[in-house]
Amino acid sequence: MKTGIAGALVMGLWAAMPAAHAQALVKVGITPAGQPASGLNQDTKAPEGFAVEIMQAISADAGLSLQFQAMPFGELQQALAERRIDTIAGSFGITSERQKVVDFTHPYGSYRDVLIVKASNTAAFKSVSDLKGMKIATSRGSSYVKPLEDAGADLSLSATPPESIAKLQAGSVDGIIDNGLQANFLLRMSGNSGLRTVVSYQPILVGHLAFAVRKGDADLLMKIDRSLSKLEAAGTVAAIKAKWGLD
Repeated sequence: MKTGIAGALVMGLWAAMPAAHAQALVKVGITPAGQPASGLNQDTKAPEGFAVEIMQAISADAGLSLQFQAMPFGELQQALAERRIDTIAGSFGITSERQKVVDFTHPYGSYRDVLIVKASNTAAFKSVSDLKGMKIATSRGSSYVKPLEDAGADLSLSATPPESIAKLQAGSVDGIIDNGLQANFLLRMSGNSGLRTVVSYQPILVGHLAFAVRKGDADLLMKIDRSLSKLEAAGTVAAIKAKWGLD
């Protein structure tokens, strides 16, 4: 995975449309390296991930035209508020704080945070309180920042999970707390035996993934939610998630 992507990378995806029936354009915010939920393919730079594919299926059902815009996770909510994007697709979970500023569809997946350390570190960490005084990397703008700060961890904020993994491999941090979907996917894909997921660790948050729209954008929310329900009933969502190694 490549890091250091400056600014927003814009990838357009256009479905074939009858000339007489233009489809509404929806700008979809994703992260550049947030697979398996959403990211840019390392070789083609095309958007990929289970959230991307579910959104593409929604667009086909709802008659929408999609334009994907990739940016660091910490910029997604602000970009939505500033109308640079219309919806967020990826590892953007439902939280009480986010519900104050965005509207969510019903959930289409779940996630929990994991702790990753070097394989040589055999300590049986049990909770975030065990990380006091340790240098911990996590994604900027994630739901884990405040709990880690409150626990007394020394934070190193990253733009992407691959950046956090690079820090751990280089020895500049002691561990990583991040979304388990992304972190475990990266470890599987890299085959890195020098790192391990701490199985004794109890997560800060077990949450639910949903698509987010601007507060009050009832029309777009209804279209996405309605098509999502149809795709779930048809088994399409489950098939897409299974393709990416998820239950």
